[in-house]
Amino acid sequence: MIDQWWQEPVVLELDGIGRYRIVRNTREAAECLLRKWPVRDGSAYKAAIQMCGHVLRGEQPMDYARQDFIAAAVEAFIHVQPNA
Repeated sequence: MIDQWWQEPVVLELDGIGRYRIVRNTREAAECLLRKWPVRDGSAYKAAIQMCGHVLRGEQPMDYARQDFIAAAVEAFIHVQPNA
């Protein structure tokens, strides 16, 4: 299983207003999507789950999971902090 750190973490307001979560790699993103995600029926959510699996198996570059994770957050109206 591939579990490398992303170049830049994703910081999102997931657990309530003002409560930020830092996601640093694909494994953390997959866990967050499976355990904490408020909306599980969107197409971006499904794509992110699928891409995390591909990345963790070493089938796709890890940046793809990061991009799909951010897209799923936008789809679910989860605030993502811009890159610092």
